[in-house]
Formats: sequence, structure tokens, C-alpha cells
Amino acid sequence: MAKKEIRQIRVEGNFAYVPLTKGYEAVIDAADVPLVIGFNWCAHEIRKKGFLRKVYAVRTVHHSGRNLTMLMHRVVLNAESGLEVDHRDSDGLNNRRSNLRPATPSENRKNQVIGSRNTSGFKGVSWHRRAQKWLVQIHSEGKRTYLGLFADIEAAAAAYASASEKVHGEFGRIR
Repeated sequence: MAKKEIRQIRVEGNFAYVPLTKGYEAVIDAADVPLVIGFNWCAHEIRKKGFLRKVYAVRTVHHSGRNLTMLMHRVVLNAESGLEVDHRDSDGLNNRRSNLRPATPSENRKNQVIGSRNTSGFKGVSWHRRAQKWLVQIHSEGKRTYLGLFADIEAAAAAYASASEKVHGEFGRIR
């Protein structure tokens, strides 16, 4: 049986582009090519209710008679067990070190993008039909904190941004 051909990594300056399945490619720092070379990486699409939510670069490892999924971002960051890897820009294919940071599960949730049902365009801001104003709430550590009702969406977004900076710190995101 012939050995499967390994897809070639393209290096351009300080960046390297790793071809994946389904027409995707992941980007890493050129210095990290030795960590991922020699394997065919695949695109793993995360879907929710039929909508594409995120894509990650993965490969399968056969270990002790089992197939294990290895995530490229964990390989690049050499993430320790028990910690997650947060993509600062929420792009699961941007695996440059400047975009990756170790995070607890709680910290990683703080950096989630706004939900697909969000109609305001701002995290934590929703329309309160009865009050006819923008309702602002922030979630952290399993608790929801009410921040107020605002007539102006910009003021509502600013209230959330201010609270997010205090509550979520560097992991805070407003969109």
C-alpha cells in the first residue's frame, strides 16, 4: 500500500499556511512549522443548529488502540492539561502564538463572540419590549448582573464595555 502524500505547508515571511481539508487553511508562525510538519491536518467544523460556528485544525492520533483528536492550537502552545487555549480573535484557524493564550474554561467563555440570535450587534445588549429600551446584562462565573435600561444603544454598549473591562479583564469582548 502506497504511503499517503502529505500536503505541503506554504511559508511566506514570518507566517506559514497549513492546508486543511474542505478548502481551509490554518495560519501559524513560520518558527512553529517543525511542530506541525509531516502530518495531514484536517478542518473540524463546529456547527450549532446547522450553522457553522467555528473551524479548528485537527489531526487524529492513534494511541493505545484508540483514536484521539489533537488540536493544532494546543500543539503550538504546548498547552498543559486542564487548561484551554483561547484564540484572542475567536478565529479557530489563526494559530499564531500572538493570537493564542492559555485560559481557564471560565476565561475562555468570557471571550465568546455574540450569539447568533443577538439583534443589537453588541454583547450583553438586548431589546426590552415592555420598557422599549435597551437592556444590558453581563454574565460571569455563572451569575447574571443587571446593568440597566438605556434609551440609546451606544450608551447601552458603553455600559456593557465598561463592566466587561472590570469583570472580564483581558478576556472581555464587546462584539
